[in-house]
Amino acid sequence: MSDNSPNSAKKVKTPSARSLSRLGAVLALYQMDIAGTDLNIIIDEFVNARGPSALDDDNPDSMQIDLSTMDKDLFTDILHGMVANQKEIDTAIHDRLNQDWPMARIDTTLRAIFRASGYEMLKRADIPPKVIINEYVEMSKAFFDGRETNMINGVLDSIAKDIRAL
Repeated sequence: MSDNSPNSAKKVKTPSARSLSRLGAVLALYQMDIAGTDLNIIIDEFVNARGPSALDDDNPDSMQIDLSTMDKDLFTDILHGMVANQKEIDTAIHDRLNQDWPMARIDTTLRAIFRASGYEMLKRADIPPKVIINEYVEMSKAFFDGRETNMINGVLDSIAKDIRAL
C-alpha cells in the first residue's frame, strides 16, 4: 500500500542558475586540468550544451546534470577570471594548505573547486563571502566525504577573513 499524501513525497531541491554555473565552472576547470582543453572551446561546449549529461556514462548510478539553465555570464566570468588570475588564486590557496599538501598534490576535483571559489572570493566583491563558502562547501559534498569539505570550508574562511569582512 502506498502513501500518496503530500507529506510522503520527497522534496527535490532544484539548484539555482548561479549554483549550476558554479558546478559547471568546476566541471569545466576539471576538464581543462585533465584534458588540457582550451578555455574558449570548453566555454563553448558548456554554454551550448543541450540538456543533461552524465558525469560517468559507464556507471548506471552516475549523476545526470542539466546545465542548460545555468547563469552563463557567471559561468564565463568564473572561467575567464580564474585563468586570468590563476597565479594569485593558486598562491592564496597554497598559502592556506598544510605544507605537506601543495596545490600540485591536491586531487583534481578539489583543485577545481578551490580555483573557482578562490576566484569568486578574491575578485567578486559583489558576492558575500558566506554565499561563496556555502555554495562550494555544499557542492563539494557531492564529490567528497567530510575531510575535503572541511578543508574547503577552512581555506575559504581563511581567505575571507584576510581579504573581506564576513
